[in-house]
Amino acid sequence: MKIVGKQSRTPATPEEAVLRAGKIIAEAFRVSPIKKPRGFVVKFKTRQDYENWRRDQKNPRLW
Repeated sequence: MKIVGKQSRTPATPEEAVLRAGKIIAEAFRVSPIKKPRGFVVKFKTRQDYENWRRDQKNPRLW
């Protein structure tokens, strides 16, 4: 088994875990080359129409 780094001896409290997750998410948004899109609704008549639209998207965060 490969181990990288050290595991904390004491488990994080729920509050600490939320703070850590928030920092990680903020950093991911900061370094992401693709910005998070604003919310929107798209309707399709068929599943195939949806698949075609999804395949044509350049931003992976849209689906």
